[in-house]
Amino acid sequence: MVYIPPPQKGAFIQVGDYVSKVGIYTNPGVVEEKRDDGTIVINTEKDMIQKFHRHSITTGLTPDEKDTFNSIMDDIMNLDVQADRILTLQDIIDKMRTDPSMKKVSDYLRNEQAQLIRWSKELPRVYDTQPEKLR
Repeated sequence: MVYIPPPQKGAFIQVGDYVSKVGIYTNPGVVEEKRDDGTIVINTEKDMIQKFHRHSITTGLTPDEKDTFNSIMDDIMNLDVQADRILTLQDIIDKMRTDPSMKKVSDYLRNEQAQLIRWSKELPRVYDTQPEKLR
């Protein structure tokens, strides 16, 4: 664990945020604790990083949103066929978009879906979008 002085004014850091460079040895880590004096505790253990960022870097999400994201992606990655992963994820994103409190999670899922599409060269069969976004 590494103790970091308070962040610069205006910086918004949450428990579970990924830190790519910690200390003189440049180890990555995650914010484990925010203290009342403004300092934060960074944990560089791989298990702690894996806990919050199993599938991709989710810095910017709250710990609860990270849990929701990781839970959904755990289920998606348990599917064997890449096309099924993409289509199932599209269905989940479409349902989540109707809930304003889930916007950030659905945005991160959309990014993850884009990554799956790039890896597999598969595309979703159905898109749910706004007419003004069509070219």
